[in-house]
Amino acid sequence: MNKEKAHELLRLLEKDASLSDQTLADMLSLSKDEVVEMKTVLKDANILSGIQAMVNWDATDNEYASAMIEITVNLHKGVSYQQVADVISQYDEVEALYLMSGAYDYLVLTKRLPMHRISGFVNKLATLDHVQGTATHIVMQRYKDHGTQFKTKTDGRNRLVISQ
Repeated sequence: MNKEKAHELLRLLEKDASLSDQTLADMLSLSKDEVVEMKTVLKDANILSGIQAMVNWDATDNEYASAMIEITVNLHKGVSYQQVADVISQYDEVEALYLMSGAYDYLVLTKRLPMHRISGFVNKLATLDHVQGTATHIVMQRYKDHGTQFKTKTDGRNRLVISQ
């Protein structure tokens, strides 16, 4: 597989996953069969690992929130960051989990949930072995996410609508 073409394919899919195999083939100067084969290889290698739509939930009447939770841990002998991450990532509330450098060890991004579910989830995290502390930040407004820019609701005076 041509590595350069594979990277180009990944960039195109990252920008617009709805492009058809034929459109991708035309853009990459490849055959449709070559694109299908390349996508299969990338999926098998867990490089291309999902295709999702970016939904601007803030533009709907959905009242769910999402949170960013900083987690600090105190690892004991024989326990690794990977083992702790394996436990945290199993929770349904987790949208994304990152090992970080700096003031905290992990950053958890939650799915959009009612506030009481976010609160309950933070309580679950706080009681896990090795978790030393958490700091929760509620996302008030998304302006850009995964390269997609969102239009914001204003109240007519160009002030952001936070709650209704």
